[in-house]
Amino acid sequence: MKRILFFCCLIINFNFLFAQNIFTEFLQIYNSYSDKNNAYYFTQGLKEYNKEGIHLKTNSAYSICFDNNEITCISQIKDNLYFLSNASGYWIKNKKLKTPMKISGSYKVMDVQMQDLLRLDFVKDYKIEIQNDKFVLLKKVNKKNSYSYIKLYKDSSNFKIDILDNNQKKFKSIVYVPGVIKDLTLFTCVSIYDEFLNIGAHSDFVTLDVKPVSVSKNLFNKNYMDELITILDKQ
Repeated sequence: MKRILFFCCLIINFNFLFAQNIFTEFLQIYNSYSDKNNAYYFTQGLKEYNKEGIHLKTNSAYSICFDNNEITCISQIKDNLYFLSNASGYWIKNKKLKTPMKISGSYKVMDVQMQDLLRLDFVKDYKIEIQNDKFVLLKKVNKKNSYSYIKLYKDSSNFKIDILDNNQKKFKSIVYVPGVIKDLTLFTCVSIYDEFLNIGAHSDFVTLDVKPVSVSKNLFNKNYMDELITILDKQ
């Protein structure tokens, strides 16, 4: 009887550690450039595909990340859009706006919500609700993000999260594809799939290059967004 209990405990502990390893491994890659002392500049692109997999358009993008703070530009034909993400929320700025305007994470560009492109703090904004040998279920604890639940698991060498509503019904999936750029392991492609309305349509947020950049962390504040935009545009 003791031997049976021992093996049961061993299996439970193994499953728990495997689930922890999924989350830990994901965070190691996700936070590989989330440096508390250094900032990084990213050259990116946002590609849109319809449900038949036909490429519709590509918009260039670029970002600066410093810890869990981020300033991102999505290039538009008429006017570039700039987005700031920090612990207090999300802001948008363009030539028409004299001051940054606060937005929710559900604000869309090319049918993609900005909270899917800008950094999430999976540790501070969520808590582990369930973990086993197959997946980790995270529950929202911060109002900044609008996703109630996130289910994280591995799909081959990639990581996948299912976005769930309050009833834990899936309405979106995001696939994180790891890669290496200049000896830095990061997610080089983030694919966002609609699982609710336009099922099968997806967008790819692709990182093409990365380099260190000099910028003060204090500038990642809505009051200094113009200064951040100037630094971003000069890279």
